[in-house]
Amino acid sequence: MAGLATDQEVRELMAAIAQYPEIKAAADAVRLDMERYIIMQSVPPPPTVKDRIFQIVNNEGVDTVVPVTGSTSASLMDEAYAHEEEPAKVISAARKWQWVAAAAVAGLITSIAFNVTYLNTSKEWKGKYEALLVDQTKVLAQNEVYQTQLKESDNMLAMMRSPEVKAVRMFTASKDRPNLLATVFWNPKTKDVILTVNNLPEPAADQQYQLWAIVNGVPVDAGVFEMGDTAKGFQKMKAIEGAQMFAVTLEKKGGSPTPTLTAMYLAGKVSS
Repeated sequence: MAGLATDQEVRELMAAIAQYPEIKAAADAVRLDMERYIIMQSVPPPPTVKDRIFQIVNNEGVDTVVPVTGSTSASLMDEAYAHEEEPAKVISAARKWQWVAAAAVAGLITSIAFNVTYLNTSKEWKGKYEALLVDQTKVLAQNEVYQTQLKESDNMLAMMRSPEVKAVRMFTASKDRPNLLATVFWNPKTKDVILTVNNLPEPAADQQYQLWAIVNGVPVDAGVFEMGDTAKGFQKMKAIEGAQMFAVTLEKKGGSPTPTLTAMYLAGKVSS
């Protein structure tokens, strides 16, 4: 790394080169450019130096050295060292290139650090954005449910305010189950039935309460209904025509085609 990068910077660059092929290619290109630049700026020694070296080698051990034709020893030495300042220029150019290479390495490391930080930050914000989208979808879906329930409640209240609606209060049907209460709002003209539970024990997980209408002495299924928070409001049941009485039994989950009379919890007559 031209001897100017710190050990930490070298380690970071080596790790980046091993991980990212494009960074390795960039580093190789920097090394190649450095070598080309140094070769381009170098100055070859004068030919007289080469001749002088060969003369010394060929006449090793001889006291008298014959000077190269057309030159004296003094002039030869002067010419040989006439370009003594040129290597200094090469060294200076090489050092400048070392600074350039070091700056390129530092810039490369900074770029890698920025890209890694940006990538991590981008992933983090992308995750947060996707989580917000999921939350928004849930809120919108829940809002639609609330709007539907609100509309149904408004319709139920409007129906219950009609003077044609009869409120049928159903009381405990057995002494073994005291203080139970539920109310049916029934419109004989429109056949609409709405139920609200005042007091009923929670059934077992595999059981469910079922509403019945007694029409001419025959029980007619008016549907099963929910307990828990749902029971605190109004639940629309099946349409019923010509009812004289309403009752509630405890059946298997999903309801039964015929009522279990031994499991009757509530009953109430329709006022005339």
